[in-house]
Amino acid sequence: MMDKIQGKSSIEEIENYWLANLSPQVSTLIILVVAYYINGPAYPFVGNIIWLPVGAMSLCFLLFGFRVVLATLLAIQLSEFWFHSQPFFDQETFFLNLFGVIGPMVAIASMKFFKLSNFFDGNRLIFQHLVFLAILTAFFNTIIAFFVTSFVVSRDSSMEPINATLFIKNFLIGDILGCLIVLLFAAIVVVPFIKYFFPNLVPSE
Repeated sequence: MMDKIQGKSSIEEIENYWLANLSPQVSTLIILVVAYYINGPAYPFVGNIIWLPVGAMSLCFLLFGFRVVLATLLAIQLSEFWFHSQPFFDQETFFLNLFGVIGPMVAIASMKFFKLSNFFDGNRLIFQHLVFLAILTAFFNTIIAFFVTSFVVSRDSSMEPINATLFIKNFLIGDILGCLIVLLFAAIVVVPFIKYFFPNLVPSE
């Protein structure tokens, strides 16, 4: 009888470990790969009209915290390799992707610092907070992308200089739209689903 109880306890511990540690990582991989697939081709030196992956990164960090940073970076690397024909072990690609993760993280950290990270008042969505997060994420991501891309281009004389005005305008618009689309969809569909079926996965703050 004791053996059965201990065996049941061990199974529950394994399930709890999966839900608490592995499930967020796998979910992050899936969410980001799907976002890259839906978004289509990337135009790294010009910018996309809508860039869904930056919104997907923000969503994953909001849902699971910064513990999924490595899963986020792996998902970006795989997506760039699968969908954008970038070499998986290319140093410059990894460099760009690494700094691409920083923008959403800094934006969310800033939201928490200013205590604007609560996007629901009961069951009511605080739309202003979502818009502010989208703009903040786009701002940080665009500025970081501009300086990092400029650095990469400056090291290769065969590349054309970046048009700063066009780059910043396109990236800013694409990131804002991408964030808003993903976060609004998440707030209306994804978060209620996770809260109902997997309440332990949602961070307390």
